[in-house]
Amino acid sequence: MTSYLESITLRFPAASIGFTDDLASLIDVLGHTVGHHLCLTSSNPSFYPQIRLDFRSESADILVDFTFSSGDVDSVKVENTTGLSKASPYSYTPLSVDEVHRRLVTSGISLVGLDHAGFNLPWFSPGVHPRILQLRQKLSSLCLYHAYPTGEPWDFILPGDIDEIATRKTVDYSKVRRPKFELVSFGNASTPLIQFDIGVNVGYDKFLSLFPESLNDPEFRNIWIYLETPYAVDVCLVLNEFNESDWSDYFKGFRL
Repeated sequence: MTSYLESITLRFPAASIGFTDDLASLIDVLGHTVGHHLCLTSSNPSFYPQIRLDFRSESADILVDFTFSSGDVDSVKVENTTGLSKASPYSYTPLSVDEVHRRLVTSGISLVGLDHAGFNLPWFSPGVHPRILQLRQKLSSLCLYHAYPTGEPWDFILPGDIDEIATRKTVDYSKVRRPKFELVSFGNASTPLIQFDIGVNVGYDKFLSLFPESLNDPEFRNIWIYLETPYAVDVCLVLNEFNESDWSDYFKGFRL
């Protein structure tokens, strides 16, 4: 059988146990816990890759492991490799995980589902970050790897079944495909970023007013809540109004 991308694991250092315990407590409704891993709920158990969070990694760095059915693993360090320092032009104030949790609970806001997780790597030159280009080349035949339809360097891996991946069978984009995984080259700032795009049970106006410290994106009607972290990497919760339907059909015609 042709190899395929079996799982993607975001690995957080065991040394940051205070932060990761709080984060796990906040988002554990989005999956089920096995040991120190949170296995994120998939819209279809036969879809790959499965996405996991490891809250006790032995590495001192935040890593992303791409694990293949062959057993091979390709790890990416989430870091700034540009040698440049650039502050974000946007206004926001990081919040503690406890404070985010408190506001959600007291306002009756529930986390309903995860649309996608991903990482952003700083890149200030033309084109796509070289490490993401390497991944694009390696992964495109091993998963449902898609370019962003409007040309931004926002690559997306959609979950799919083995036949869709291995035989390049026509993908049924009407199916709900969650969680997706995003790989971003971005030039806004030099701090790398981990993002979790989460649907909640209330509308945009309510969660916008609840988190005035967040980065507001009115075009997509979501907010980016930056968390206080012990890392040289930002961690963001991106809140959206939950929708039972999916937007996978947006990627039709853009599989690589």
